[in-house]
Amino acid sequence: MTNVAGGLARVGFRGAVWQGLALVGGKAIVLITTIVLARLLSPEQYGLVAAALVLMAYVETVADAGVAQALVYLPPSGVAARSALLVSVVLGTSLALLTFFSAPWIAGLFQLPDVGPLVQVLSIAVLATSLGAVPEALLRRDLLFRRLAVAPIIRALVTGVLSLVLAFAGYGAFSLAAGTAAGTVAYAATCWWLVRKGAPWQIWRVAKNALRANLKFGVPVAGSNLLARLIFDIDYVIIGVILGAQALGYYTLAFRLPEALIINVFFVLSTVLFPLYTQVQHQPERLRDGYLKGVRVQSLYGMTAGVGLAVLAPILVPLVFGGQWSESVIPLVFLALYAAARSLGAGANDVYKAIGRPGISITFSLIRLAVLVPVLLVAAQWGIIAVACAQMATALLFAIGMQTVAAKVIHIGPKAMLRAVLPAFACSIAVAAAGTIMFLQPYLGAPLTAALVFVTAIAAVYGVLRFGFPTLHNELLHLVRRRQDAPAE
Repeated sequence: MTNVAGGLARVGFRGAVWQGLALVGGKAIVLITTIVLARLLSPEQYGLVAAALVLMAYVETVADAGVAQALVYLPPSGVAARSALLVSVVLGTSLALLTFFSAPWIAGLFQLPDVGPLVQVLSIAVLATSLGAVPEALLRRDLLFRRLAVAPIIRALVTGVLSLVLAFAGYGAFSLAAGTAAGTVAYAATCWWLVRKGAPWQIWRVAKNALRANLKFGVPVAGSNLLARLIFDIDYVIIGVILGAQALGYYTLAFRLPEALIINVFFVLSTVLFPLYTQVQHQPERLRDGYLKGVRVQSLYGMTAGVGLAVLAPILVPLVFGGQWSESVIPLVFLALYAAARSLGAGANDVYKAIGRPGISITFSLIRLAVLVPVLLVAAQWGIIAVACAQMATALLFAIGMQTVAAKVIHIGPKAMLRAVLPAFACSIAVAAAGTIMFLQPYLGAPLTAALVFVTAIAAVYGVLRFGFPTLHNELLHLVRRRQDAPAE
């Protein structure tokens, strides 16, 4: 990533830009949809859909047995792609059918009977996810991020339009479930259309060694991803079971902004960084340098955005979603700080996979899940605010642990790692100070106060970077200028 002539940094930045544009476009549509639905649906209805989506997310995570990630890691070949598709088709179909027929039992297990029909609708999304995994992986493997950027926008449009149409027609929670399923189908179809010339349709032409190679790498990755998903969503399950659908609705809405503005950004960057790290896995110096740059940028964005969102939470919730969601304000403060804490550990799992050691991710995830579940079970006794606080504290603890191990396996010294995250801490302190100063001024109304806090925070961050970290400031400007001068893919 440090070789300017070779262009890996440029490719990485271009990939991040295109995926970022897709994210911004898609999430803008999702945010608008969420705002409208928040005013049409009750917290209980919102919570029911959230519970169904969480259960489906667990199934979708393993719907391709991790073979999509294997395609990015393994040397390109037609037989590998066909073998991966065969695994995805068989496993995805099986899981979709299992989900559909077990939906009533799942709803009874979680004591939410109205979730059953929603799970059955979302079983369509399970099948679509598995069928779309291989073409998406082929596009990522070949670093065709610009081409892939259209898919999430189409998914967001289909999801948003159908959800709103059905919600206005009075279909309640079903509207969001149906929109989500339709959007996932649209995403898979778009990915296949984008790789139409190189599509590995002939799934009967496979080889045992290719199947073995895909599963050898993919199954541990799928296990790691499932554990990561359990960690990411276990709070929803615990809240839904212990506190009920209404509390889950408030908590889910509070999570929407940090998820859309911060956490999903890291998911996008992960899809870019993993193939890039894979390409330099045998060049330790470039891998280390690239990883430190990734940590620096991700922590800078995550910490400043998380602290800024926490500062603005009391204004944003009633302004954006309406006064009926006031119980989401305090959880949003701590969930925004939770997202900031997660940013300190961003990138570690990508580098574990890139060097062929996904087992490290699994070990970390098992330990984290073993710690998180009892902590959240206890916290839930005091409500969703306590759950959000517990999430924040646990995320910070494990971010430190993950970066410590990542630094060890690729031989980065502790001083280098601390220097990488120092700008993030400095800028987040500046954001907190800027927000506090603006709130001490006479109240000018929610929209104007939010705008002033935002502008002041941006100015504070720029000042810290310009005068406190001029090298990072210049590197970021250099990347932007190179992006402007770079030829289209």
